[in-house]
Amino acid sequence: MYGCISTLPSTTDSLLVRTTFADDDTWWDALSVVLTENEDGFRAYVEVVDDKAGDNADWEHLRDAVLLTVEHATVLFIVDGDALGPDYPIPMVDLNDLGQEPFRCFASRLWSVDNDLNIVNMGWEEFSEDIDAGALFKGSD
Repeated sequence: MYGCISTLPSTTDSLLVRTTFADDDTWWDALSVVLTENEDGFRAYVEVVDDKAGDNADWEHLRDAVLLTVEHATVLFIVDGDALGPDYPIPMVDLNDLGQEPFRCFASRLWSVDNDLNIVNMGWEEFSEDIDAGALFKGSD
């Protein structure tokens, strides 16, 4: 098993969990993009988990750890090695329907997924309808 995170914070904010520690500079750049408000003042409301115990943790393990908390949001975000590529495609994990496969979202659009899923303005299925063949949600304007 990879990653040793067994407990995660109990919060109504979405968790953004770091699972790769090979490139600190790119991690900080990706995090900056996630936390920056867009031109309309929207931003993602995430609690960042930056703990080396999560190195190489898989999404299933992290999902299960979140589900053990007293409170949690409806979506989990994971910054893995692939998320440190161009535009920071961050995996998103549905915490309400365990049968849903994760897909990725550019860091600059994470606010939309976080906000819309957590206030139940949109459902997971609506976002998954707008993913490309590579399981990437680029956002709609």
